[in-house]
Amino acid sequence: MTDLNDLMVFATVVERGSFTQAAEALNTPKSNISRKITRLESQLGVRLLERSTRTLHLTEIGQRYYQYCKRIKEEYEAAGSAVESMLEKPQGRLRVCTSLGVGQSLLGDHLAEYCRHYPDVELDLSLTNRRVDLIEEGYDLAFRVGELPDSGLIAKKLCSINLRLYAAPSFAKHRVNTPSDLLKYPLMLMSAKERSPDWHLRCGVEKTALRFEPNVRCDDFSMLMRMAIKGLGITELPEYMAKRELAEGTLINILPDWQFEPVDLYALYPSHRGSTPKVRALLTHLSQALPH
Repeated sequence: MTDLNDLMVFATVVERGSFTQAAEALNTPKSNISRKITRLESQLGVRLLERSTRTLHLTEIGQRYYQYCKRIKEEYEAAGSAVESMLEKPQGRLRVCTSLGVGQSLLGDHLAEYCRHYPDVELDLSLTNRRVDLIEEGYDLAFRVGELPDSGLIAKKLCSINLRLYAAPSFAKHRVNTPSDLLKYPLMLMSAKERSPDWHLRCGVEKTALRFEPNVRCDDFSMLMRMAIKGLGITELPEYMAKRELAEGTLINILPDWQFEPVDLYALYPSHRGSTPKVRALLTHLSQALPH
């Protein structure tokens, strides 16, 4: 197989007009240039250059071969320039995956701001509650909440998320003073997988575990919030998701002194993706923008 480097040397010799000048341009001994040209001609089984003591001339085959080598050399140099540019400036396609709730309620505005800052980045955003395989499906980055399975991925913590209990204002008439009082009412469970139906709540140093049979199981906080607003029951929601509804009066906080243990939001990515400018820039942007 022809060595690509030999093609580059041949094109440089033609462009520089001599072995000596090609050797200077490539910062290599003249003998090395001569050896590579001889090897290339031997592999091809043709003579590409007519040599004399003072000049070099392309043979007819050499002229045609040079045109191909010239294009290859130009593409090679363009590829190198593209890589150097990408190492300096965020650009290109960025494939990101996150859940519906996190994407819509927590990350949406921050991702939009990132895109405004870096217009050369093409954001390909997938919102799904399915646990994707980043490497198999070609994602640069995924956002996950809670405990992470062991994997070969890099996990960077971005922020902690507080969860509380919420319901429609109609529940204000009911007496819910302690966690055990919750069992008198319909409860809706966030269940992204086969999660046991219980809530672990704390009030200062006091902690309690509440086992119950949910009237609704759902793997999406946005849908649970809609059902809560419609008065279907009490549910757990991230604080960031319920802020507007609390202000508008469509939701109330149940047992405001009690909350769940905070869960962490992580950015997951393969190690080789984390060094790219587009991923580094997004991680930096979110680390600065998200509450800690």
